[in-house]
Amino acid sequence: MNITIITSENRRLYPAIIYSLEDKEQKNPILDLDDIYDLLYKNQNILVISSQFDQYGKELKIFNGELGKSDIKAMFASKEIKEGNELDSVMTLSEAAKKWGLSNGSTIRKAIERGKFQPNEIKHAGDVWVTTYSAMERVFGTIKNEEDAYVIYDDFETLYFTKAYWEYAQSAYFSNPVVDVKTGNLEMKYQYIKDVFIKGLKALWDKQKIIIKKSRYNDDIKQIIGTEEEFYLYIELFRSRRNLSSEWIDRLLNDLKTFSK
Repeated sequence: MNITIITSENRRLYPAIIYSLEDKEQKNPILDLDDIYDLLYKNQNILVISSQFDQYGKELKIFNGELGKSDIKAMFASKEIKEGNELDSVMTLSEAAKKWGLSNGSTIRKAIERGKFQPNEIKHAGDVWVTTYSAMERVFGTIKNEEDAYVIYDDFETLYFTKAYWEYAQSAYFSNPVVDVKTGNLEMKYQYIKDVFIKGLKALWDKQKIIIKKSRYNDDIKQIIGTEEEFYLYIELFRSRRNLSSEWIDRLLNDLKTFSK
């Protein structure tokens, strides 16, 4: 579940990873909005780690700090939207304009006024309008220079069923057969994932963007990554998805950070 926070200063935090202040080791992110609101209305602050954008879509430094009830103007998550209408990868209109090479957010706002967007594809959060990658693709087409970007398919939960993984696993097995099949398969899965992310890191170093797509069978864009900070935050979010263990994520982050240009 992706959570978006609009702060009282009109900054957008997304995707926000939220912890109770009592969770000193930050092992158990809070995934339910009701639980988050419960803490806030008890006048308890929450710890938030997130990418941060100003009201014009300019990316700021990663936010890592406490927020209280008075600091938050709006907060919403994908579970608030009816099934099939999920605002799963949101951005402000200014951000969307920048990614799609439009002059400014007013172009998108005019499209909204003309009814080009479906009601479920836009949301008014405080003073800020947000939309999604899939909605922008439907209305304005694919982003420019997508062919030059490195694509990561966000289907790691079903990794064992992908052709790419089995080709990798077969090659790895014949080059270094393992005795313990279960351990070998897990290690092979990790090495495959690490290889995907190393290539992503190299793409960023080469000034390419990374496009996160939902799966090999669903070409919708979930996210566009342009910096290493965004890339590492994307990996951190796997903790809340529970499709990779915390130990694997720690190992992956360490391996990537020791990988040199």
